[in-house]
Amino acid sequence: MSGRAWADAPSAVRGVLLQADGPAARVTIALDRQAQARTFFLSDPHRFVIDLVNTRLALPQGASGEGPGAGFVRRFRYAPQPNGGARLVLDLEAPARLLRQDVGGRRAPELTFDLTPTTPFAAAPAAGQPRRPQRRTIVVDAGHGGRDPGAIGRTGVREKDVVLDAALQLRQALESRGNYRVAMTRDADRYIPLEERLHFTRAQNADLFISIHADSNANAEAAGASVYTISERGEARAQNMAQNWDIDLGDVPREGVAHDILLNLYQRETTNRSAQFAQTVIPRLGEVAPLLRNTHRNAGLYVLLAPDVPAVLIETGFLSNVADERRLADPRARQAMAEAMAQAVDSYFAAPQLMAARA
Repeated sequence: MSGRAWADAPSAVRGVLLQADGPAARVTIALDRQAQARTFFLSDPHRFVIDLVNTRLALPQGASGEGPGAGFVRRFRYAPQPNGGARLVLDLEAPARLLRQDVGGRRAPELTFDLTPTTPFAAAPAAGQPRRPQRRTIVVDAGHGGRDPGAIGRTGVREKDVVLDAALQLRQALESRGNYRVAMTRDADRYIPLEERLHFTRAQNADLFISIHADSNANAEAAGASVYTISERGEARAQNMAQNWDIDLGDVPREGVAHDILLNLYQRETTNRSAQFAQTVIPRLGEVAPLLRNTHRNAGLYVLLAPDVPAVLIETGFLSNVADERRLADPRARQAMAEAMAQAVDSYFAAPQLMAARA
């Protein structure tokens, strides 16, 4: 197909995902290639309209129909238009404004729209679902432990000890604020398998997962803190694992094309939120500790694989570096890093939660 013919070929809508976080709502439209959109609001009743140019609806449910909403979005409806485009309409419970829109990219050509009500609105829980608690749940994971000491510094400082203290300091800093519930994968010198850490995190219905570690490198000059989020290979691994996990995707059947598309969108949203927290915590850490070059890194680490929990792994420094080992052995330095992480958590949840960053 020539370049012109490819450009003229219509885009296809493969899936639509509605999510809510507090009063805000996000609609994500999965496409097979990028498409232009025109949006506007209507009142009496309140609606948000998305018109997609040169786009066909290829949803597994059919070319027209409706789906469940989230938050103050009661439902969404979709249908083809006579001009060769497609229209999606979000029926709203209250007047709203557009916080942000994102056209995606070639690798992930979805359209994303973040909405928030302009008048106070409290979403009622869905039938049979408990109301989401006001306090955020943070899982703090101290790496290694028990028979696994992790990295060991030149003077004998052990990773499992310094990261446990940093994790306990972080728990104290967060709990002192009064608006977080903190669950720890370990609060003593115990060995916890990686799989148990991951399942524990999901069982807590966590809003954020923070794993704390200390690094080591054959190059004794390597120094500074770094932050890891999930890599593309890790995303693929998480996607395969998620097939066997109970993830709420509304009324979509647990098998089939629709389920796979929405699960992919769900995973991508989690990845975006992880990147958002990484970009929030890095400058905070930089105020109290040296940073490794290219501080935000990606890896397929097992503890980052939960498809529905934003997650980061923070390497607090290198025990193989003399200066970093001395710093990490200092309780005051660990407390400063813990407070920096807690401040980043505050900033992350204070920002509109659906305005997620892209790694």
